[in-house]
Amino acid sequence: MQQTVTRTPLAIFITGLFFSALNVSHAAQVPAGVKLAPQQTIVVNNGSEVASLDPHKVEGNPESNIILNLLEGLVSTDANGHVVPAVAERWDNEGFKVWTFHLRNTAIWSDGSPVTADDFVYSWRRLADPNTASPYASYLQYAKIANADAILSGKKPPQTLGVKALDAHTLQVTLSEPVPYLVSMLTHTSMKPVKQSVVEKFGDKWTLPQHYVGNGAYRLKQWVVNERIVLARSSSYWNNAATVIEKATFLPIASEVSDVNRYRSGEIDISNSAIPPTLFGKMKREIPEQLHVNPYLCTFYYEINNQKAPFTDPRVREAVKLTLDRDIIANKIMGQGRSRPTALHRPLLKAASLPNPSGRAGRRRSATSAPDSC
Repeated sequence: MQQTVTRTPLAIFITGLFFSALNVSHAAQVPAGVKLAPQQTIVVNNGSEVASLDPHKVEGNPESNIILNLLEGLVSTDANGHVVPAVAERWDNEGFKVWTFHLRNTAIWSDGSPVTADDFVYSWRRLADPNTASPYASYLQYAKIANADAILSGKKPPQTLGVKALDAHTLQVTLSEPVPYLVSMLTHTSMKPVKQSVVEKFGDKWTLPQHYVGNGAYRLKQWVVNERIVLARSSSYWNNAATVIEKATFLPIASEVSDVNRYRSGEIDISNSAIPPTLFGKMKREIPEQLHVNPYLCTFYYEINNQKAPFTDPRVREAVKLTLDRDIIANKIMGQGRSRPTALHRPLLKAASLPNPSGRAGRRRSATSAPDSC
């Protein structure tokens, strides 16, 4: 889980407006009757310095927090994690294997040129190209996009990837097998488009503020390494009328304690890091209305070394499994708002609905029916 602390006056209108707070980069509707502050600026701790702002060269959360405000993909997510239209205003499919995305004609790049289906074709081919060496190239394989396996292994050229522009605003994606959850996968940072002419002209330097061309709600205004990154509201964004925050400053504060202290002193508006367990409980008691626990799509686990006695004996491992109190581990030992898992995947996933045995008896039944699982 990620703990985010948001100052109360801002919390009224932050929700749904800015990715770094709640993992949403699209604009939002301000609730009726809410009076906004005269100056719409925000300072966010981003946890560390970013490695790059190229969506095909990054793999960390600090980078994604910023990129998802600069670039917008076919779809996005709302504050509840549900998929919503972004550049694509609608889509349809044939047996979950051939997908067609219809792009809105109001989506434009920050240089004024239209966002087209060809932009996505180029970007996804670039992601797949072994020469790009993207850490997330394999994501195309997980999505089962046709020929991704062969391209990544060097057997076929990137041009054979199963993505095609039917016209300027219609993108067709062909998969190697049906994938009902494809649309959800398209929210990932690596699936965002980049401007071909800019990338080819400036190479790796295309991500510098003076060259960066994006299609998101914000523009890259300033990047001072190890000091700050400043984003400014983009007037060219198709939904700019619903954007509220004018300027956002991201700070690379690595120390969790410094992060909290600077928040409490008023230097930053959002503390966006894993708050130390020793401070989490204190803040939950003192400022509960400002402390938010955001779900992460990940699972933490403890691993037993079954090569050492007494854990070489499966009966001992089963006994440990039956006696462990997962609630104590989640709430007392880790103590950062984590939840006790009932399966290997998070409840957020639209996956199989599995039995949820509760209590020691439930765990005993589970162990009896599947002793090899321990």
